[in-house]
Amino acid sequence: MIENKIKVLIYGFGRMGLTHYAILNQLLENAEFTFVDPNKKVNYFARKNINAKIYNTDFNLNFEYDYVLICTPPMFHVPLLDKLIKHGCKNVFVEKPFGGINDNFLNIFNSNKYITVGYVLRFNPIIQWIKKYIDVNQITKVNGFYFSNTIEKKPKGWRNGEYSGVTNEVGAHIIDLCVYLFGLNNPDLIDKKLDSIISDVDDIMIANLKEGSISYHLHFDWVNKNYRKPVFKFEIMLKDGSIFKFDQQKIEHYSNNILINKITTVDLAENVTFYLRGIEFTNQMADLIGDKHTIAKVNHALITRNLIKKLLS
Repeated sequence: MIENKIKVLIYGFGRMGLTHYAILNQLLENAEFTFVDPNKKVNYFARKNINAKIYNTDFNLNFEYDYVLICTPPMFHVPLLDKLIKHGCKNVFVEKPFGGINDNFLNIFNSNKYITVGYVLRFNPIIQWIKKYIDVNQITKVNGFYFSNTIEKKPKGWRNGEYSGVTNEVGAHIIDLCVYLFGLNNPDLIDKKLDSIISDVDDIMIANLKEGSISYHLHFDWVNKNYRKPVFKFEIMLKDGSIFKFDQQKIEHYSNNILINKITTVDLAENVTFYLRGIEFTNQMADLIGDKHTIAKVNHALITRNLIKKLLS
């Protein structure tokens, strides 16, 4: 008897579509992959190099898939999700930033709970340590930062429009971590400042928020020439006066301005079945096809989306 194959549909054969395909191809022992991408040159390359069905359109698909991944530019996220919901698809994964601020998410909000979103920083070992060992009830202030020198000249196409900007594209990761780690839900916006330095959208976003007993300061800047590589970092202040500082590589614990403990990713090293672009991406796909314990679910993603709209409106 031939075992039924696990059927995976991926929209978009760009960097993220290819990354998720490569990882899932290792994690799933009996998988059949289908790609949909309108780019004929991309599809020609795909047919030559991967073992998958390649289509320019989804017009003739039956939508009977075990997993569907949306790895397209964000303006296509909501129309594709609406279509997949209509066809009853489950286990739908969509790459961040999960659409844009002017999209209508009503159908998605009222849909099944099988939609997940690719906020991959949740799977960083440092983030997992913070989640496990820091008591949210002891936190008084959170400072969240993202800095890079990503934008050096005005972007073209959709990256210079409403679906782009530092808050939507990369700041969304920081906001999601505030939701995941600290329970951010619907904070009051105290003040904000937006600057367009190179692009026509936000290149710098600074905001102060408050929810319950926790104050938040967010600062996103992707035109900062002081940074050679993208960096995210947090500072959290506790009721006892101590401070935790952490980024993608390390955690530092200070008391009375004295460093009392330091933990690095080396200390938290773990093995994964297949390594590509960091263990975070492998662990995210493993969670998608597993119990979905850590991956961002649609309710959390909508909190992040609503806050981004508040920041940019």
